[in-house]
Amino acid sequence: MSVEMTSRERVLAMLERKPVDRFPVITGSCMVAEYINRSGGFWPEYHSNAEMMVDVAGMMHTDAGMDNIVVPFGMFVEAVALGLEVNMGRITIQPSVKGFFKRPEDVKCERFLNDPYVRTTLKATKLAKAKFPDVAVTPFLVGPVTLAGYLMGVEKLSEMSYRCLDDEKLMDEIVEWFSIALEINRLYAGACIDSGADALYYSDASASPNLVIPDFYYRVGVPAEKELGDFIHCLGCPWELHICGNTIPIIEGMASTGANCLSVEQAVDMREVVEIAGDVPVAGNVTPLMMVEGTEEQIIAETRKGLDGGAKASMLGCGTPSLSTPDRLKLWSGAVAEWSREKLG
Repeated sequence: MSVEMTSRERVLAMLERKPVDRFPVITGSCMVAEYINRSGGFWPEYHSNAEMMVDVAGMMHTDAGMDNIVVPFGMFVEAVALGLEVNMGRITIQPSVKGFFKRPEDVKCERFLNDPYVRTTLKATKLAKAKFPDVAVTPFLVGPVTLAGYLMGVEKLSEMSYRCLDDEKLMDEIVEWFSIALEINRLYAGACIDSGADALYYSDASASPNLVIPDFYYRVGVPAEKELGDFIHCLGCPWELHICGNTIPIIEGMASTGANCLSVEQAVDMREVVEIAGDVPVAGNVTPLMMVEGTEEQIIAETRKGLDGGAKASMLGCGTPSLSTPDRLKLWSGAVAEWSREKLG
C-alpha cells in the first residue's frame, strides 16, 4: 500500500483519478440525530448556526471515519434564500421545499448571498476548513434541474419535461427557468469555493428518470449541469454529481457533464454503471437503511459488493439517514479500510 494519505488528499486523488492509499468513504449529507445530540446541537438552530453545524458534521469524520465533511444539512438553502416556503422538518427529518414561483420574473437573486442560511453555509465551510484542514470539505448543493423544479414547482417540471420537447413555446419557458437556476448555482458555487470548499457535491435529485424523462435530461439537464460544471472547473474546484433512482438510462449523460465523480443509488448495478461511465469515477451504492438496521454481515457484504463492482469510493445510495447509528457507520468505514488492505496490498 502507498504512503498514508490524509482524508483530504485521498478524496482529491480519487476525484483527480490518481492512486490512493485506500478507497475513500464519503457522505453526501450528515444530519445524524445521534451526533446532533452528542454535540449539544438542537433543532432547528443547527440549520442556521455554523458552529453547531460543524460540530455535528465533524463527528462524521472524527467518530465515524468519513473522509469528507458536509454542510449544510438538507436541500433547502437555495429555495429559502429566494423566499420560498420551506418546512423545516425536525431532528429526524430534513427540511423540504413547499412553495414555488408563478413566473420567472418573480425570482429575485440580488440578495441571495445575504440570506442567513446561505451565510451559515459559507461560514461553516470556512470553519470546517480551519478546524479540519486534513479533511475534504464538500458543501452539499442543489443541482440545476432540481433548483429549476423548486422555482417553477416540481409537478410542473415533471409535466413540462414531456410536453416541452415538441413545443417550442414551452421549451422557451423551461430555458428561462433554467437560466435563473444556473445564475443562482453560479453565485452559490463561487461563494462556497471562495470560502475554501475542496469540492462541491451536487444532488440533482429531480433529474431522475423517476421524475423527468431521459430525453428531457439529455436535452436540457445535461447542458445545464455541464455549464455549471465548466464554471466550477474554471474556478479550480472539482465537483461530484448525484442523481436519485435508477439512473442507468442517463449514466452516459451524467458522465458527459464533466463531473469528477458520479454518485449512484442502490437501485443500480455498480458493474453496469462503471462500464457505462467509462473513466469517470463512480461512488456508491450502499443501501442507506443499512446504517439504521443493517447487521454487521449485511453492512460488510453491501460495502464490498459496491467496491468489487468498480466503485472508486464507498458512499451511501442517497445521503446518510438521520437515524443512522455510529456503530454501523464505523462498521461501514472499517469494511472499506479492510477491503482496501486486501486489494491494494
